[in-house]
Amino acid sequence: MDLSEQSFQKFIGLVYEAAEHPGAWRPLYEELQTALGVKSIHMLALDKQHGTLSYSDGANMPVQGELAYMQQYRFIDPRLPLILERSQAEWTHCHEVLSEDLVAQHPFYQEFLLPHDRRYMSACKLVDTPQATVIFSTHTSESQGPLSREAIAFLDRLVPHLQRACRISLQNFVYSTQALVGHMLVNKLRQPVILMGTAGEVMHTNEAARELLRSTRLVQVQDGKLRLPRRQLDDLLRRTAELEQAAKVAARGEPDAGREASPQAGAFSSLHITAEGGGESVYAFFTVLSPEGAMGTFGLRPVVMLLFYHPHSAPAIDSGLLYAVFGLTPAECRIATLLAEGLSLKQIAQAQGTQHETVRKQLRSIYQKTATNRQPELIRLLLHLPHNAVQQ
Repeated sequence: MDLSEQSFQKFIGLVYEAAEHPGAWRPLYEELQTALGVKSIHMLALDKQHGTLSYSDGANMPVQGELAYMQQYRFIDPRLPLILERSQAEWTHCHEVLSEDLVAQHPFYQEFLLPHDRRYMSACKLVDTPQATVIFSTHTSESQGPLSREAIAFLDRLVPHLQRACRISLQNFVYSTQALVGHMLVNKLRQPVILMGTAGEVMHTNEAARELLRSTRLVQVQDGKLRLPRRQLDDLLRRTAELEQAAKVAARGEPDAGREASPQAGAFSSLHITAEGGGESVYAFFTVLSPEGAMGTFGLRPVVMLLFYHPHSAPAIDSGLLYAVFGLTPAECRIATLLAEGLSLKQIAQAQGTQHETVRKQLRSIYQKTATNRQPELIRLLLHLPHNAVQQ
């Protein structure tokens, strides 16, 4: 932690360097996280003309948390309306406006923030123009406590410079098809991910997916389109069309008598890809992301996200795969992982700063989503992913 005058002068230089060179924003966030001694730094922007999340970056931000926030938890975030109604340069400190009782009961904290060890937030609206709103925030853990007075005073001096830098480089914070937030998040994932249109046209691949394409002939991209064995490609396109329709119905809020039997919009489905005659296998988990459901972070039309698992070249199982296979929330992913590591429910509750009954309730949800009934059964399933988890 360094809040000295020398440190402040250094940050003024870093801020205006970022205004001139967009690539310099991330080093600024990382330096600021260290100087303030906070858990993470986050800068986000909302494009008002397109109604999208047009920018999201920072230091020490869990990528799975960012994805889960965009797809699910932003709808119930009790902090965002409070930040947006404040004036520019006015701070919102969550612990001053949200009670401990709310934190103890609210799913946004119990299922999302606390499992990611981000208990406290201090946020400031830097820019609010007809084009975009830009918000800067710091996050600290339960053990760190709220942002200190010294850190707030340091940031108060820095905020006018951050505001000027954002206004100078406002084009970096508005919607652009060349710099989609979703693509940048996908690039951070260790799992192979391909984004495609609902007709099969490939829009983006991350590095892990490009490595997958080099290692197997079961998944290929030819003439800009995804290529799988014919039967499985037809199955994928049919099922994504059903998911797209479900997403459209959900977006319109129309009653749907057959909704219980139809695919759930936003949920991941599975596909087992095999060569004719058996042998090699690849597993795909996919969902359709609507512009409304993902805040436009993947573009202004529906996008299919495919996560792949290749048994011979896959990384170790992590929360991303648990989320893809079973639709576990970040909190549930954390609980499942800690159970596999041998912790008891009481120890998990203590480690996460949540109530024991909350963990028990989340474990029941895990059982339901994974079709298991007891902890040993669940742990065996986790240790044998993905083979036991894929629906044939």
